[in-house]
Amino acid sequence: MIVVSNPLVARGDRSGEDGIPMLLKIPRLFDPWGGYSIIGFGDILLPGLLIAFSLRYDWAANKSLRAGYFPWAMLAYGLGLLITYVALNLMDGHGQPALLYIAPFTLGTFLALGKKRGDLRVLWTQGELQRSCPHVLLQRGQELE
Repeated sequence: MIVVSNPLVARGDRSGEDGIPMLLKIPRLFDPWGGYSIIGFGDILLPGLLIAFSLRYDWAANKSLRAGYFPWAMLAYGLGLLITYVALNLMDGHGQPALLYIAPFTLGTFLALGKKRGDLRVLWTQGELQRSCPHVLLQRGQELE
């Protein structure tokens, strides 16, 4: 589906062995030569960290699915992959850096929604809402026993 721009980065060394799994090989369905497309774990892992952060923030802020950031981040990741696939086909199968398309979609969507909803300062600086711990309510001057 997606081919990274520098396959040596995703493939590891040139020893001929599989070595460390750093990429996913996806067989092309209608390719008579049995080729495959590759996507590196970095193209999955780095945007995945932002998506996981959005899910964690939605949970901490008690946001519903509709009002949260997680579904929008997942949609943006899917659109970024789709645009990467289109660019790959337009470039006649030459490798395309998937993060070039995925990162602006996911991060741009996240930042635009945060700005629109007024959560951007909290998202950018703290990553969680200021709230007291529900099981420990201490009065001023009181110590833990």
